[in-house]
Order: sequence, then C-alpha cells, then structure tokens
Amino acid sequence: MFRLEASAAALACAPSPKSGPAMHSFTALLATASIAFLQMFALPAAADAAGDSLLIENVTLVSPELSQPLGNRHVLVRDGRIRAVSERPITAPGVRRLDGSGKFLAPGLTDAHVHLSDAIGLPFTPHDAELAALESDFFAQQPRSYLYFGVTQVLDTANRADRVAFFASQPQAPDTFRCGAAPIVDGYPLVFVDKTIRHQVFSDFIFEPANAREHPMPEGANPAEHTPEAVVARIAASGAICVKISLEDGFGDQNDWPVMSAETLRRVRAATKKHGLFLAVHANALDMQRRAVEGDVDLLLHGIWNWNELNEQQGIPPAVADHLRKVRDRRIGYQATLRVLPGVMELLDPDLLDDPVYPKVVPSRLLAWYRTEPAQWFKRDAFGPAPDAPAMLRKQREANSHWATSERGMRALRHLYELGQPLLLGSDTPSAPTYGNQPGYDTFKEMKMMADLGIPLSAILAAGTINNARQLGLERDYGTIEQGKIANLLLLEANPLSSVDAWAKVHTVILRGKPIEREFLAAD
Repeated sequence: MFRLEASAAALACAPSPKSGPAMHSFTALLATASIAFLQMFALPAAADAAGDSLLIENVTLVSPELSQPLGNRHVLVRDGRIRAVSERPITAPGVRRLDGSGKFLAPGLTDAHVHLSDAIGLPFTPHDAELAALESDFFAQQPRSYLYFGVTQVLDTANRADRVAFFASQPQAPDTFRCGAAPIVDGYPLVFVDKTIRHQVFSDFIFEPANAREHPMPEGANPAEHTPEAVVARIAASGAICVKISLEDGFGDQNDWPVMSAETLRRVRAATKKHGLFLAVHANALDMQRRAVEGDVDLLLHGIWNWNELNEQQGIPPAVADHLRKVRDRRIGYQATLRVLPGVMELLDPDLLDDPVYPKVVPSRLLAWYRTEPAQWFKRDAFGPAPDAPAMLRKQREANSHWATSERGMRALRHLYELGQPLLLGSDTPSAPTYGNQPGYDTFKEMKMMADLGIPLSAILAAGTINNARQLGLERDYGTIEQGKIANLLLLEANPLSSVDAWAKVHTVILRGKPIEREFLAAD
C-alpha cells in the first residue's frame, strides 16, 4: 500500500498480496480465478426490487447538490430509481410508504478503495476445515457489513474475480465496480508472489523494455499480449471501469523494485483514454507521485505519506506544497486512505475486540477466533513475538515511525483541502491482514478521521457521494438525491451535517429502491 521507513511497517501495510501466509493465500486463490467472472463489473444488488414502488414521506433531504437541508420532502421511487422529489405530498396509490418524519435522507456512500477478495485476519492453511468455515462466514457477511454503515457502492482496486462476483451476487450487496490491475514484469505487487507463478496470478502484466536486462519477458509469454495497448484492451473488454498501475520502488529501506518507465506510462495513458477507462495508480511517496502527475493519471489511490528526504520537516515543505498544487491544478483525484496505519496499530489495543460495533459487522465464530492465539499471527509478523502492547506503543511513538508517517498524510490532506481540492472517500479495507480493518466500519472510521482533522462535514458528505461518483464516471446514476438517479439512499437518525457520527446512525438502507432495516444487516 505504501512505502514506509521501518521494515515492520512495510510488512504490516503491504497491499492485497501480502507477504507470509497471507501472500500464499492470495496467490493460491487468485491462481484459480475464473476468467468468465471478469466479464462482470457491476451487478444489481437487489434485482428482486425491480417493479417495486416506494414513497418516502416527510423527510429532510441532505444531499451535496443542496446548499442546505430541505425539510418535509417526499421522494417517489419506482423500478429502483428516483422518479420524483417534491415539497408537496405525492399521491401514489398502492405504493409502499416509509415515514421519514424526524429523519434525514442522504445518498448512499461510495467507498472507492476496497479489497473484496481478502478474508480479514485469516491466514492461508490448506485443508483446515475450521479456517474454511470462518472464511465462508466472513464472505457471506462482508457485503452486509458495508451496507450496515451505509456503503451502497464499492470500487474494488485489486481483486480475485470470483470473490468479487460472489460479493456482488449476494441478496444484499452494494453495487460493485472494479479496476483491472496491470503491474509490470516483476514489479509491485508481484514482488510478494512466488516467482514461479506470479505472472500467472497477475496475467495482465505489462512488459517494461527499460527493465528488460534484469526483468525479461517471462518464459512462454507472448510479447504481443503484454504491451500496454494489449493489456488495457483486455481489461476494457473484461468490464472494468478503470486500470490500476503501481509506481512503487520499495518499502522501508528497499528502493530497488522495478518501476514503470515514463514512456510505458505514456502508452498506458493513451490506451486508457482510447477505451474510455480512467487510470488509477498506487503511489504514496513524493517521488512516485511526481511520476504519476507527470504521467497524467486520473486518480492517486493513496495520500502522500513518504516525503523522501523531506520527512523530518515540519508543516508542509515547499516541494510538497508545489506537488499538491499540481494535483489540484491538473484535477487528479486524491484518496487519503488515512485508516491504513491505524488499522495495523490497533492490533496493540487490548480492548479492540470489545468494541460493541464488532459483533454487528463480524460473524460471531470469526470474532471468537480473533481472540485466540493463532489469530495473532499477523500481530507477531508486524511487531515481533509476544509484543508487549504498551511498550510497543511507546517504542513506536519514540521512534516516530508509524506515527510520523500517518501524521504526514494527514497534514497533506488538510493542505490539499485548503487548496480547494474535492476530497474522495476510500478506506483501503483491508490494507493489511489486520482485524483492525473491518468492512463498512473502516469506511466510517475514515470519515471520522477526516472530521477529526478539521475537514468540514459538508466536504465529507461530498467526498463519499458526488465527488466519488464524478471521479468514477458514475455521476449520472449516483451521488445525489435527484430525479433519475439510482435509488441507493440512506435514512439516517441524525443530520450528517451536524455530526459525523450520524453516518453510524443508519435507520434504513434503501438499495435500488428496496428498504432494508439496518439490524437485518447485522452479523449473526
């Protein structure tokens, strides 16, 4: 996910293909993915709602296109779309009615950075019946947990196709979109995958001529199938809405991973424009983000955490400020993904699993397993054997490693907001195999971190709704409460423009016009 200054953090925050047991899980599972599933990029989450009509009455509208909330409104939904929004009562005999008195109606949230293929916290152990059952529990609950916190659309940015398809096909699931990953030969994230299978696991790899001596074309591969043009065309045909590349030369002290050249990036950019896809890039270090900006990418999938030689400087160094101005001026999307480091550090919190929200989003058998000694495998990998939590927290603060990295990202986000950049909501759930990241709950925690940073609640509302819809090219269907939009809506108990905690007070999720009581979505 990003380059860190400490080797432990590098392991802790590795992206979807993780090192150690999690890496083997990811690679083994991806290797069996069905190409047929790649034809899917968005599946209706509530097909049985087609033809249903719903009238939401006497509700207060809170939507980013409005200058202020509008009370006593009436919203008519038919065939999964908003058909009317009125300040006068609507006469519609025979429709299902939902009383919104004293409540607030908002657009459903989009989390534009998730990893649906990962069973959070579970290692890969072949032929282990207990872990297989826990994995099954997780994947059955995962889409419901997103909905529990009002996430009605997701963008998967690194996926195993059959897992994404399973997620999207559940009776209650957010509308699901995905990026197609296009790593270069032996580059990130392939560095986490065994060399003998890495180019089968990530079959849409791009050959980088600039690295040909040390990283040649894999044996048996057809060069014509691994040009930027061929790979992007294949991803476009699969139904993806975007291409994901990585500009990452290493974590911690490492800086020798092969990186895409400027010429190859130029060709990828041209191909994505030809096929109508947007170009997203994993990059979080200053030097890597500069390459992305010069390459005219559309979306930075992480905030800028590693400032290279400027890491020890306070405030916003001029070079970082200049970079952020270019991001704004070139209208490049920017996801802060603030939850990446806290999600790992929370493993040291002895009270984490006593959080009263966890039983709502984590299946009971899995939550019980998280308390066992085998479940601490990633904590040991990240922090060493039998870490003393208070001592480790003190050590991290004294070393100023994790904390400084996270704090730099927050400073950069605040500065970018003050420059007038439209913010985007992306949680990167899960950023690592830590049970500190949970579906939906982490989306809410990302919003809380933005609020704690001083980002206005109106900007947070826009980040999770219309800004994400525009960034993903989905604004015709999502992001506001307007006639013709898909009726993915949230009936809230409190006003999200008064407190960010309102997003945790969902009364009813309306998914393509079908109302679902929140507690129905809670884990068993």
